[in-house]
Amino acid sequence: MTLEILTPALGKTKKSVKDLILSTLIFEHPLTLAKLTNSIKKKFGASVTFQGVRRAVNALLEQKVVVKKEKEYEINKDWIIQTKDFIDRLYDSYLSSGTHFTNVEELGDDIKIYTLPNLIESDKFWNIIVRKWLEDDKNAGKPKSYYQLSGHAWYVFGQMGEESAIFDEMKQKGVDFYILCEGDTPLDRWCKKVYESIGGHFTTNRNKKNHFHNKYFSVYNDFVIQTEHPEHIAKEMEEIYQTAKDFENFDAIKLSRLLLMKCDIKVIVMRNPLIAEQLRNNVMTKFKEKQIK
Repeated sequence: MTLEILTPALGKTKKSVKDLILSTLIFEHPLTLAKLTNSIKKKFGASVTFQGVRRAVNALLEQKVVVKKEKEYEINKDWIIQTKDFIDRLYDSYLSSGTHFTNVEELGDDIKIYTLPNLIESDKFWNIIVRKWLEDDKNAGKPKSYYQLSGHAWYVFGQMGEESAIFDEMKQKGVDFYILCEGDTPLDRWCKKVYESIGGHFTTNRNKKNHFHNKYFSVYNDFVIQTEHPEHIAKEMEEIYQTAKDFENFDAIKLSRLLLMKCDIKVIVMRNPLIAEQLRNNVMTKFKEKQIK
């Protein structure tokens, strides 16, 4: 799955074999395959086969959700800790503040679509996912890079402290970060100074074909986060950026209200090596063009 978070579908009438295995191992462990199969049949009245349970258990082993000790299986304690940590952070960020994402759509195992209530909440969720990527990266010590395209880097104004913190974490983990901003206004150029001051690579790219910019994405390894702001939000954002002659005189109150304006922001989280590579190349192409000039 995209976030490597797998939980049993408790309360559902129809459960997958993986759900049944996890639901059983919560209360009975460790178990051999034979005992696990018999327990599932007895507890849930499910018509599972030994071979079917074995295939599902092997898949859970690969996902490191369960572990094998000799001939017995139980839930991986490391997975429990990681899952709890992730859920706790989601709770703190959404439920404890009275907001949360809605309408989670699953399009296969490697793509999910979340709906957030405003721009600020979408950025908070975005950062949670990026931190999860960084924590789960197994390539310790190897060169790593994070790539981002933004219509405008408004999140600097909305969450300056959070932005500095997450990029400090990237630097500590040896991750180079590249940000391509589609705008080239005085505010965009001010953001460029901010990111370069914390060790990032930032370039602007005025695209005259579009009168407003509403596409955003991030790429890390094979993972992608992608969103497209509603047109009315993007147009208001563009007006704020285009009318600001410098940082000292932009309409900060109007921007803050826009960031909290209620609207459906759909955030796509996926694992797709081909799309990730294409988006990475798009960002780096612009950086190379700037270097040539």
